[in-house]
Amino acid sequence: MFMGVLVSISIIICIYIGVIRVAPLCNYMNILIHTCFPNSISTIKTNLHTSFHMSGNMSLQDKPYIFMWHPHGVFPTTLFFHTCTTITNAPTVIQRAKTIVFSGLKWIPFADECIRELLDILYSDYDSMKQALVENTSISLYPGGMREMLYEDSVILSQRRGIFKMALETGTPLVPIVSIGETSIFQLYSLPHWIQDLLKPYDACIGIPTLKTMIKYINMMWNPLKDPIVSVIGDPILVEKVDTPTELQILTLRSKYIERLKIMYKKEVGRDLVIL
Repeated sequence: MFMGVLVSISIIICIYIGVIRVAPLCNYMNILIHTCFPNSISTIKTNLHTSFHMSGNMSLQDKPYIFMWHPHGVFPTTLFFHTCTTITNAPTVIQRAKTIVFSGLKWIPFADECIRELLDILYSDYDSMKQALVENTSISLYPGGMREMLYEDSVILSQRRGIFKMALETGTPLVPIVSIGETSIFQLYSLPHWIQDLLKPYDACIGIPTLKTMIKYINMMWNPLKDPIVSVIGDPILVEKVDTPTELQILTLRSKYIERLKIMYKKEVGRDLVIL
C-alpha cells in the first residue's frame, strides 16, 4: 500500500517536472496515422471543413486583433478548428492568432505539455495575453469563460473588465464572433445545481456531454454535420491606446462592445442575447 502510494506520487512528480513526457509520442503517432491512413485523414479534414464555416467580415487587415468568440459551448470547438488548424476557411489573421485557454488546465497531467508544445496555446493570464498583443500577435478567446456553457442565448460579460483594459492599454481592436449552432453540438448532462455552485467562485464548471451528442461529434470522422456551425465575424471595434486607462474608460468600452454584440446576435441568430 505504502509503496503503491509512493510510486504514484513519484510518477506525478516526474510528469510535472517534465521527466515523463507525451509530446514525442503524440508527434510519432501523428506521423504514423497520417502515413498509414491518408484517405481517412483527408475525409475527416473535408468533413470538418464542411461542418465549420466562417462568414461575415472576411477581409480583416493583417494586424493584431482580440477575437472574442460567443457563446462558449461544452467544448470550444469552433474556436479550436478555426484558430488552431488550417482546415477551415478562416481568414489567415485568425488562423495565426494565439488561442487562449483556462489557466487551471495546466494542473491536469500532461495537459501543460500538450497545450504549450503541441498546440502552441497560451494560458489566460493577463501578462501572457498582453505580451502577445505587444508582439503584434492576435489572440483568440471566449471572454465568457467555462461557466458560459451552462446557459443558452446568454454570455458572461457584465463582470469582465480585464480584456477591455488590455485592449485599451495596447490599442487593439475588439472583434466579436458569433457562432451559430455552437451550443447545439453537445448537450450537457444535468448535474445538481449545488455542484456547479461550488465551482462558481473559481469561474469554472463541470461540463459532461451526453452520449448521444458525443456519437454525433465522433460521426464527423465519416460524415459532416447535418447543420454546419457558422461563425460570423463582426466588424472590428476600434480602440484608442491609453497607457493607464481609467475605470470609466474601461466600462465605457465594455458597454460599447456589449451593445454592438447584442445587435449582431439579434441579426444573426434571430433572438435576443442575455448579458450575465
